[in-house]
Amino acid sequence: MDTSLPSPPFIDIPGIHNFRGVGGHYVGPGLVFRSADPTKATKSGLEKMRQDLGIRVIYDLRSAPEIKRDGPEWAGVAVDKADVFEPYGIKREWVPVFAAKDYGPEQVALRYKEYTRSGTEGFVQAYRDILHAGSSAYATIFRHLAEKTPAPCLVHCTAGKDRTGVLVALLFMLAGAPADDIAKEYALTDLGLAPLKPLFIERLLKNPALEGNTEGVNNMVSSKAENMLATVEMINQEFGGAETYMMKNCGLSEDEVKRLRKSITEGALNNM
Repeated sequence: MDTSLPSPPFIDIPGIHNFRGVGGHYVGPGLVFRSADPTKATKSGLEKMRQDLGIRVIYDLRSAPEIKRDGPEWAGVAVDKADVFEPYGIKREWVPVFAAKDYGPEQVALRYKEYTRSGTEGFVQAYRDILHAGSSAYATIFRHLAEKTPAPCLVHCTAGKDRTGVLVALLFMLAGAPADDIAKEYALTDLGLAPLKPLFIERLLKNPALEGNTEGVNNMVSSKAENMLATVEMINQEFGGAETYMMKNCGLSEDEVKRLRKSITEGALNNM
């Protein structure tokens, strides 16, 4: 990891990009962590996750095509490759937002390429789709966090940017964080993904649909605060806010939502 990254919230876990704790003034520390794909964590990285951070569960939001893809940063990863984590006492839960649809950063850019020069609209549409498709996956994570003493967990997708970012935004919203703070936390992903962004950009610019559109491609692989500000507004207007989304779309009870809010605002405490 780039040692120039601010710590907190970033944590140096060898082999994992964009790894940081989810916490702050509104959300308690040590319970939820977020990252890009963690399956390339080194032995020391895995030991640090388990021993220093107390992580017991990893929630993988990726689709099967993303997990199976081949490339310099994902080579040889398999859907059922749980043995990477099991020897360290960490359980991997596959909870895909889109089970069969590739939703990595590059594919999001291609799917919403018509919005590459139109501000936040493309991101809001992408995140609206994630909210609809991801309710079951998110419900599993929310229910874990609503347990009496939930174990610290890591949530990730391919880059730890979009599907992960929407879930984290919902947690911050439930905790009562202002939109500006949620957007600032989201924007940190630009720092965490800096080493991977050239790969994303290079591949996108080779695609005939986006060839030469450097400005648009850079916009789509970014994590600008205004994109999350617009998304928070959309969640409030179209889904009735985080609490209503969790009950209506994810099927949580009022009591589960109350326990979830208590867990995330208090943080890990003695749960490790």
